[in-house]
Amino acid sequence: MINAWLKYTLYRLGLFAGITILLGVLGVTWVIAMIFGMMISFAISLLFLSHLRDEISKQIYAKRKKTLGNEDPESDYENEVIDQLENDSEKSPRKQNRK
Repeated sequence: MINAWLKYTLYRLGLFAGITILLGVLGVTWVIAMIFGMMISFAISLLFLSHLRDEISKQIYAKRKKTLGNEDPESDYENEVIDQLENDSEKSPRKQNRK
């Protein structure tokens, strides 16, 4: 299977080129055609290329997990400190505002 990154990039570039050329042929100036081509290809990719973005996201997650390992010691320490602070705040009674 072809890499999802490459596939997504080629689809985006193809959409941009096709829309820009179509608008250029219809008589729109090339600068305006390129701007509209970017906007329209972006919108179409958001609507119809979500499966490729999901695949890319999974690839990034897998690579990140492989790089960091299964556990992140810094994150574990931060979570432990936050839990401890939350437990301490639940134990102490709240002070009422006096005016």
